[in-house]
Amino acid sequence: MDIALLQDTLAIVSRRIGVAVYDFDFALYFRCSHPSFFAPETPCVLRVGAVEDYAVRYAELTELGLRPVNSPAEHDRASELEHWYPLLREMTPRTQVFDALPPEERIEAEFAWPIFLKGSRQTSKHNAKLSVIGDREHYAWAVEQYRRDPVLHWQRPAVREFVPLAPVAGGIAGKVPASLEFRSFWWRGRCVGWGRYWHQAPPYACDDIEAGLALAAEAARRLRVPLLVVDFAKTADGRWIVIECHDGQESGYAAASPRAIWDAVLACEAGADGARAR
Repeated sequence: MDIALLQDTLAIVSRRIGVAVYDFDFALYFRCSHPSFFAPETPCVLRVGAVEDYAVRYAELTELGLRPVNSPAEHDRASELEHWYPLLREMTPRTQVFDALPPEERIEAEFAWPIFLKGSRQTSKHNAKLSVIGDREHYAWAVEQYRRDPVLHWQRPAVREFVPLAPVAGGIAGKVPASLEFRSFWWRGRCVGWGRYWHQAPPYACDDIEAGLALAAEAARRLRVPLLVVDFAKTADGRWIVIECHDGQESGYAAASPRAIWDAVLACEAGADGARAR
């Protein structure tokens, strides 16, 4: 791991994980120093991929004088569906998180087929067959796959109402179909960047994106997580909905510009420092 101080303002704890839409070389674009010690409470951001035990990592960094931007409670509120869903209930598809994969009868009592099945934090790399479950037979197959899947098996299962989204051209075979979905980044309640979620698809846009961003802004206001990602999409019938929320430290950039995001973050922090000095 590398710990760098950007523009004497914000510490970045980073590690390359080999994913193009996640990795970013801060030293190419920003003045970076590597001090032997940090002033107490220096704000910092982790860019090390998924963090297995965030509370432990948070404690380790605070001992170095660093203050990770998201507390453990804020990390959970951003990352875990059962934490953010109650705050955004009417803005996102109806969902229930279970301790274990429920029997078909339990699903049919509360949902209609098809359903959307995922882990409490994420899907299995957007695997369509493991996500959009059409009937009982399909679900029985998915249950066995879920228990063996390296991404899903450790997560609590979440059953979501299946909501058709407005489609776009492109996408990847075997993955959830590409749609009018966007990823937005929020720093202390301000939008610091957004872009197409399906970065592999040909460029797409829509005329009322401001309405989608307004929905994401309301989600960010409710969650109150310092570094937050809100994914939002347009449904086939023309509504904007929240798809998922994430701790922005763990999130890939999708088609958003990482340079623009970190420029905006640093500008926010510089402004906050100036306000405190006055």
